[in-house]
Amino acid sequence: MSFKDPPTLQQLARRSLLKDEALTISALPNLPVQLFPPLFKDAFTSRHPNILRQMVAAWPFPTLPVGALMKIPHLETLKAVLDGLDLLMSQKDRPSRWNLQVLDLRDAHQDFWDGWAGLLHEVCSQDVFGKNQPVGNHPILGENQTVTIKMNLSLMSRRPSKYLKYLYRWAKERKNGIQVICEKLEFGAIPAYDPLNILKVFDAASIQELAINTRWDIYTLASLAPGVGRMKNLQKLLFKQICIPWDRPWDLEKEACCVTEIFSQFSKLHKLQHLYLNDVYFLTERLDQMLRCFKGPLETLAITHCILSESDMMYLSQCPSTHQLKHLDLSGVTFILSHPFLGSLLERLTATLQTLKLKGCMLMDWQISDLLPALSQCSQLTEVNFVNNFLSMDSLKKLLQHTANLTQLTLEKYPAPDEVYDDRDGVIPDRFVRLCSELMYTLKGVRQPKQVYFVSKMFSYCWNFCIYSFVGNIEGEVIARL
Repeated sequence: MSFKDPPTLQQLARRSLLKDEALTISALPNLPVQLFPPLFKDAFTSRHPNILRQMVAAWPFPTLPVGALMKIPHLETLKAVLDGLDLLMSQKDRPSRWNLQVLDLRDAHQDFWDGWAGLLHEVCSQDVFGKNQPVGNHPILGENQTVTIKMNLSLMSRRPSKYLKYLYRWAKERKNGIQVICEKLEFGAIPAYDPLNILKVFDAASIQELAINTRWDIYTLASLAPGVGRMKNLQKLLFKQICIPWDRPWDLEKEACCVTEIFSQFSKLHKLQHLYLNDVYFLTERLDQMLRCFKGPLETLAITHCILSESDMMYLSQCPSTHQLKHLDLSGVTFILSHPFLGSLLERLTATLQTLKLKGCMLMDWQISDLLPALSQCSQLTEVNFVNNFLSMDSLKKLLQHTANLTQLTLEKYPAPDEVYDDRDGVIPDRFVRLCSELMYTLKGVRQPKQVYFVSKMFSYCWNFCIYSFVGNIEGEVIARL
């Protein structure tokens, strides 16, 4: 048998208020400020639209983080909240306690609802919610704009939901009275509409992160390009699986026009710091054209599962925008002929590089040797990943010995040596454990490692894999899973 704590007097009072809507609404002008957050949360959870409408208008704090409560979008609840904004904006002479300026639809400020009792003053302060912080990347509110709506958009279906359609329509009709800020925009499906229409609801300059996180063809991407050019405060850009259209003839001339349009808009992204390009087919022989568009230094560059030519790698090793990289990921890019340029790139990054990922690059012994002098000088590295390359026991020992100066490393992933496999590429368990243990002792001879993995090729292809793991606070631990 279990016993629950009896409800507090405050909880009983809130329950009583929710049972009588007229009483609750009439009591709002005199309701203690401390009761607003828990009463609003109760009304939101139990879906009392009339109470919500009035509480939004009478909200006594600068920001209402309603998105933290809206885990599953509910249209009627959204309508009640937006009706509350209408009521607020219709008041020419507002009561002094009606302080709402920002409706936050993002999943943020969960601590406001969880810890309001002990942290109310801190969480509700203007500094925490950002009122007194500089406007920064967001457009400054005009004289007629009274409320700002903050949101993130993740469009995972081909058509917008009824929830989003209602919000778009409501916002368009009130453009002179509100400002809609979207900091993160993600497309998780190919839109069955003009993607530029999305930008009609909010100012593109408010977008700081854009992700095309699904397979788009180059024509669809080009149709969004003019909007990308207006995202002048964009800091993070991700393209995944941009492909040749399968439902129409491949037109090289039209493709070239699309690429030119896309790259011309990149040149307007002066604040971009993080660039992720995964399986983007049109980069081959055009990497220099793209990177020349970025005038400022990049902090993150991830070009993964792409085909890069010798000239692409040569320019990458010399590009002005990549000379201060902190994070470099070239996983899935093969370097059969391009190893000198990869080494040259690492030489330029010895003072800044923090993470290096070269997973599945088909690196072999003779190639990894050329990287070691530059790699050994990258003293700021905290993470490296060389998994799924073809390295012998001797090469791995040399690689580990050249990490003596990399004392900041907290996570290291290496391929199991070639010698652990039989003639059919199957792992020989005893040999796997013995050789990986030997490599671990080699590493411990030059520095104290923290978390190190040696991963077999089988890991990439099936669930049955071998992995060697060393945890720094456990002396000489060896784990082999088969």
